[in-house]
Amino acid sequence: MLTTIRTCARPALGARVAACLLAGLLALPVQAAPSTASGTSSTGRDVVGTWIARIDQRAAELEAMPRVQQTRVGYGSVLKKGDGGMVDVVAPGPVRPSDVPEGTAPAAGTAPTVVVTPPAEPIPQADPSATPGNALSGTATPGTVVEVLPPPPALTIQVRARTADRVGRLSTRLIELGFLNQEQWTETFDDTLEVAVRAFQLSEGLMQDGKVGEVTRQALDRTPKEAAKLMRGATASMRAFQTSVPDTVILVNLPSQTVSFIERGKLNFTMRAVVGRPSRQTPLLQDRVTSVTINPTWTVPPTVLVEDKLPVLRKKGNTGIKDAVVYLDGVEVVPESINWWQVTPERIRIVQKPGDDNALGRFRFNLTNGDGIFLHGTNDPRLFERDLRAASSGCVRLADARMVAETLLRPAKLDSAAIERQLDSGKTKTVSLPNAVPVRFVYWTSTVETDGTVRVHPGIYDDVPTSSAAPSAGQSPAAGTVSAPRRVEPKPVRPTPAAAPQPAPAPAQSSSTTTPARAADTRNGAEAVRTAM
Repeated sequence: MLTTIRTCARPALGARVAACLLAGLLALPVQAAPSTASGTSSTGRDVVGTWIARIDQRAAELEAMPRVQQTRVGYGSVLKKGDGGMVDVVAPGPVRPSDVPEGTAPAAGTAPTVVVTPPAEPIPQADPSATPGNALSGTATPGTVVEVLPPPPALTIQVRARTADRVGRLSTRLIELGFLNQEQWTETFDDTLEVAVRAFQLSEGLMQDGKVGEVTRQALDRTPKEAAKLMRGATASMRAFQTSVPDTVILVNLPSQTVSFIERGKLNFTMRAVVGRPSRQTPLLQDRVTSVTINPTWTVPPTVLVEDKLPVLRKKGNTGIKDAVVYLDGVEVVPESINWWQVTPERIRIVQKPGDDNALGRFRFNLTNGDGIFLHGTNDPRLFERDLRAASSGCVRLADARMVAETLLRPAKLDSAAIERQLDSGKTKTVSLPNAVPVRFVYWTSTVETDGTVRVHPGIYDDVPTSSAAPSAGQSPAAGTVSAPRRVEPKPVRPTPAAAPQPAPAPAQSSSTTTPARAADTRNGAEAVRTAM
């Protein structure tokens, strides 16, 4: 019996073994494919192409959504806890004579003030036979003290706050988005509404401060169609950029106010940044980082000098900058001893010493453009806590300049310990990079986070700058390859001849104010005058 079972089972077992062997042979090419793909190095084009595909996918989802009625919060002041609802208002009371300034006519509806002049002759004595009832006839007994009644208490009434309408629309919008229930509608910005606002900000990747500022307000009022339009515009710009993107590149995206680093075709990091304000826009440059300066000095650029620092010098006699040295015609001077109203801007140079108070922080990443635009740290990290960070004079401030320095200086054989020793020394040192790192300034109104979430960023400038073609390999990007922002440059004025002897040259750490190539002389650590913070 057992022999019969084994004999019958052999064909079935053989068939199963043959099937397994066949399946294994068919699976070999499939399993080899990922191994081959993993061996292929990714490129910068692949990274940008992944972003394009994800943003297009999300835009298509938004475009397919049915149109529904949407409540807009609308423009206005920042909404915060305590706004809206009913507020107490003190109603105006009667005007007392003492409240009316001398020489001012009484207001309408108020009794005029009559000034009684004492008579020149003595007041006749009152009739002793007069009865007390005569007091009602209008005559007062001499020496009688007239009691002055106190003013009536102020009348306080409750009225609807001016912000109640917008708070009500905010509640309605959060109900439409699912962050509040219908019964939680309110016109008072209370704790429940603040929690809902924080939850919405978290979903949009915004700072969770519980306040409805301009960025949060735009996110609340944005329709799916408007978001999809911003996404389509971003992918169109990305496609044009994709054809020439290097495998290793620093991306400065102005609308998102972020800096990303793609290294050998892989996204290394993305951090917050501060970019130029609308009046001093950061241009769309195609450039490269050639060197990194540790413990840099800061030379006040012409724009900041003319618009900000010179008025302070003329008004207060000092720069308002800590650890700053002021040069007049190349000679160090004491600011308080100069009449700055008689000095033109091109004769002035202000240099801030290295240190924690330096406006550039501890690191400066030197570019080659002629606009004085570069990347650097900061001595005021509080700006990175904001959603809207367009606050600089054109340069780009990095939230973690130390990490960027360690990443870029690694090929130069400068590790974290060596950087720390240089920082502790307090001395300025410029380290040239073995290979310049490309930098691209872009204007993308939509980005993709590492987890695949698509974010939308409204434009920060009214007039979007246009980018030029990327420079060819080995070619240094020309200065001003795009429409640069308007800058207030000092007009060339012939210096007034002075009887004093020729001033001594400026210190070696600062370059001349008239050398055209000063911005490119970063290898020697020279301080460019035409710089923007």
